[in-house]
Amino acid sequence: MLREGFVIGLLGFAGYWAFGFDSSYSRVVDRSPADVAVALADLDIRDQPGAPGTDPAASGNILPTFTVESTADSVTWFVMSGDKVAVRMIAHLEPVDGGKRTKVTAKVERGNAPDDYVSPAFRSTGITMGLFAAALEDELDELVFPVKEWGPRCDEIIARFEQRNAANTDQHNPQSLGQAFAGTSKAVMSIAAMDKELKVAGCPQNSNASNYEPAMGSFGSRESLPEKSVPPPVIRPEDATKPMTDLSRYR
Repeated sequence: MLREGFVIGLLGFAGYWAFGFDSSYSRVVDRSPADVAVALADLDIRDQPGAPGTDPAASGNILPTFTVESTADSVTWFVMSGDKVAVRMIAHLEPVDGGKRTKVTAKVERGNAPDDYVSPAFRSTGITMGLFAAALEDELDELVFPVKEWGPRCDEIIARFEQRNAANTDQHNPQSLGQAFAGTSKAVMSIAAMDKELKVAGCPQNSNASNYEPAMGSFGSRESLPEKSVPPPVIRPEDATKPMTDLSRYR
């Protein structure tokens, strides 16, 4: 069985792979800062793999609370442990080309909450940045790439992914910790590539055309965050293949 720290590390690795193996994030999108701010308003880090911050047992039986604040040039998410700040996730919005485009940069700051009372995903700024960057990409992709109807092209992308996944026997039957890490890394990269291809093709990410069942999981309190309007069932690209480890245990 993999230890909690190792699995959380794998989650952070997904973000590192996608954004250059460093602890920064930057992207220029062809939308105004106001449009970007609206798009980011419903970002919820708990939607990332492992549902971080939803298991009080992983943070001293204290369930973190989440709030968001917006200014003219930034959006900041606060993860609180009681009355102390676990982490701040900040997205800076810089106008480009006279405000027609926006440069989005991200920053993560650790707060003063003790590690014992902070969810594992928020103890390390590096791991949090990996998850935060992935969440930002999801929201910005939804803003930039127009959604069309599910069609043959979308089925083709899914079928190609299934064939590659089925052929990767090392990923499904790891014989060592190193092989498990390598297999999970390949899966992360493959899923990220498929996700991007689906978005570019305009394939609806929540389309009922897919035969995949939604992953079930529990979520923490969301009173401080805007509710998302998502028609059931919720189908996400990462649900197209089951992860090697039950990530819900590492929240």
